Amino acid sequence: MMRRVCAPTVRRAAVTAAASSVVATRPASTVAISVHGLHYVGTGLAAIALAGVGLGIGTIFGNLLVACARQPNLTRMLFNYAILGFALTEAIGLFALMLAFLMLFA
Repeated sequence: MMRRVCAPTVRRAAVTAAASSVVATRPASTVAISVHGLHYVGTGLAAIALAGVGLGIGTIFGNLLVACARQPNLTRMLFNYAILGFALTEAIGLFALMLAFLMLFA
């Protein structure tokens, strides 16, 4: 069983007077700095899409190699499909990058 140890009582007037001298007021400009900092957070979140694009492009060309190894006679047609998939995936990446730059500099 634990015992509760009570601290000696201190007069409240002395505590509140000491606490009020320690607490400083914040200037009003900290809100503007916080909102400006959120632009960087939004830009970082928009840049996460670029990681997905990198994974997508790697998957496309990795599967192209596997498909060409299985069916060497279809290499030309499979390469055309892979380039189409690469272009569409890269377009999504460019849109995400454009959105990140717009949030950062606009």
